[in-house]
Amino acid sequence: MTAPFKHTACLLRLALTGLLFVWWRPCEGNAPNKTVCVLYEASPNISCLLEGYDRNFRPNFGKEALVINMSMTVASIDSVSEVDLDYTITILLRQFWKDQRLAYRGMNRSLSLDGRLVEALWVPDTFLLNSKEAFLHKVTVDNRLIRLFSDGELIYGMRITSVLACKMDLRKYPLDEQTCTLELESYGYTKEDLIFTWKDGNKSIHNLDKIDLSQFSLGDHNTKTSESVYETGTYPRLILSFKLHRNVFFFLLQTYVPSILLVISSWVSFWINHEAVPARVALGITTVLTMTTFITSARASLPRISYIKAVDVYLVMCFVFVFAALLEYAFVNFESTTSKHRARKRLRARKNKNKKQEEIKHLDEAKPLKGPLKAAVMESTKTDDEPPTPTSPGIGSTTSSTRRRERQPTFFDVASNVVSNLREKRAAFKVEIKDINVIDKYSRVIFPLSFVLFNIFYWITYTF
Repeated sequence: MTAPFKHTACLLRLALTGLLFVWWRPCEGNAPNKTVCVLYEASPNISCLLEGYDRNFRPNFGKEALVINMSMTVASIDSVSEVDLDYTITILLRQFWKDQRLAYRGMNRSLSLDGRLVEALWVPDTFLLNSKEAFLHKVTVDNRLIRLFSDGELIYGMRITSVLACKMDLRKYPLDEQTCTLELESYGYTKEDLIFTWKDGNKSIHNLDKIDLSQFSLGDHNTKTSESVYETGTYPRLILSFKLHRNVFFFLLQTYVPSILLVISSWVSFWINHEAVPARVALGITTVLTMTTFITSARASLPRISYIKAVDVYLVMCFVFVFAALLEYAFVNFESTTSKHRARKRLRARKNKNKKQEEIKHLDEAKPLKGPLKAAVMESTKTDDEPPTPTSPGIGSTTSSTRRRERQPTFFDVASNVVSNLREKRAAFKVEIKDINVIDKYSRVIFPLSFVLFNIFYWITYTF
């Protein structure tokens, strides 16, 4: 073999060896048999840890799924909105996992690293599934924590504020109890890659029972592990659920007590003289308009949902009671006007009767009337309320019957008779109220009693 050929073969062998070395270095950083980095208390150097480290691959890549343990501290629940069906929460989320590539020796204590170092490490792609919007706090620096232990265990903490959707059933509002959730899920890793678990079950949630809300009191909370199935695979999910008991005292002062007082105010008209028309009408209209305003303002603070809420039932029934009080006065006023009209009509009839009787008396004294003529005159003096006296057979009856036979009844005569019969039947069934004040007296008892019964039924139905 010539010298130039040997020289060329040697160069090719060196080049191939160099390529293999370059290709093998990244893989060596992820290999489980990587040399454990040695750190010294005096001057720890983390560059040794990151030598050959590839953040694009999860720990245990190609092997069993990596277990991610989680815990959470609830810093605050800022608001709960029934209009938007969501709530705002600030949490300190901590994730625990083990990355053997970051194991070290030489130091017995853990390393608290700068949060900016997270850009150089692999971290889980956890996100809030039911989040509408969220942000990571950055004052004065990014609120992130990285803590590394000698066996490669990592703690990754973040401070997050998020607006989370909450499915609410407002049928019993404001006597309701809501259950809201916080759901954590992996965005890109399926259950073959990651396993999500709560670190200590329900004890993984801290400080939730110490949260104070203006309109709610927090009840029991529960944690569970679940999975989400999509077209791209099955993803691990963690769920925190907690109950919100609404404090009804605020709504008692804002809605219920004013409505009750308004209904009671409408009953004042029952003690006002029915002849004081301006006072009773003004009171009735004012209470009706005020109740309408209450209903409008109550619905403005709630979403436009199709079903009826408990507060709607109460306000509508209060409106019915207030409107019924106004209708009661309309009925009283109508009966009062009608009774006065009937009284005037009777008075005129009596005056006419007395006048005719006086005229007959004077005529009888001047020239006595006899027979059928006297009977006809007496019949003309009777009022509408008195039944007609049957005429005795004679000249008058013969003449009238002859006239009826000669004149045939027309359509208008028949219609007039039908109308007269209907009026007579209506008058027979009509109950005349002699004392108008009786209506107000009964209303003073019926209205309060009905309202009390309604309240008993309402509070039993929606409270239990």
